[in-house]
Amino acid sequence: MAAWELGRFPNAVSRADFLQKCTESLSTVSPAFEAVKYKAPEHYNAEFRQTNKWRGPPGTHSNDVDIAWHEIELGAGGIRVTAEELKLLNMTDSPEMPFHKVPDEHGGGYLAMLEVFHLLHCLNSLRMGLFYNYEHYQFLDEGVPDENIYSHFGESDISRKPTRATESDDTDHCIDMLRMNLQCQGDVTPALFVDPLNNPKRRDALPNWSSMHTCRDFDAILDWNKHGPRSVRWRDAGPNPSWDPSVEGAEPPFPPEGEKEEHHHS
Repeated sequence: MAAWELGRFPNAVSRADFLQKCTESLSTVSPAFEAVKYKAPEHYNAEFRQTNKWRGPPGTHSNDVDIAWHEIELGAGGIRVTAEELKLLNMTDSPEMPFHKVPDEHGGGYLAMLEVFHLLHCLNSLRMGLFYNYEHYQFLDEGVPDENIYSHFGESDISRKPTRATESDDTDHCIDMLRMNLQCQGDVTPALFVDPLNNPKRRDALPNWSSMHTCRDFDAILDWNKHGPRSVRWRDAGPNPSWDPSVEGAEPPFPPEGEKEEHHHS
């Protein structure tokens, strides 16, 4: 069991010091380490149809929501990193790839952006560009009821027609979960900016998102989940105890092994 779970820490160090050392050991080097703090363990506030400052009622648009998103992405601004920190990030300033330098009157150093704000900006762009595929799925009559994409809720998500209400709920829920996860993880890896010397029309430096990360092995996690000692297929997980297939509109039982599931559009 981990030391913090037992309430004991090596050499009597505090929980905060212990987690800080873990952060520095397990993460890409970052000047923002000093800003990294850990909250006490807590549950996500993942109520399915909730609203919050980043999420209004489905299908509505609010200036306040847009401002809240801006504050946690591009509104956060950039940072400066030193030449020594550039080396620690495994980056080299060169004529071929000149990283953007901040003017001395504004502190000097190289321009960077913490990865967490970049990722939140990407997510906000996704939020603002939703529903462009809606008509495609609304009129898609045939799904792909394959065991590999069988949903936890009984039928393949791709094999059911969405409604405006359900699509808004699902999409908003997923975006909010991603938002919570990105803020929880708080990736502070600096992404450097390059001067586009071959583009005289370009005023601003261009971001270089090829930053170095210390990642978890996703393929190993996926393999363990699918083939490990705790793996279970949805069809083997057992139904909801109150499920009654005789009730009108009830989800059907899983088809026998080897047979395809019938389509049941809502």
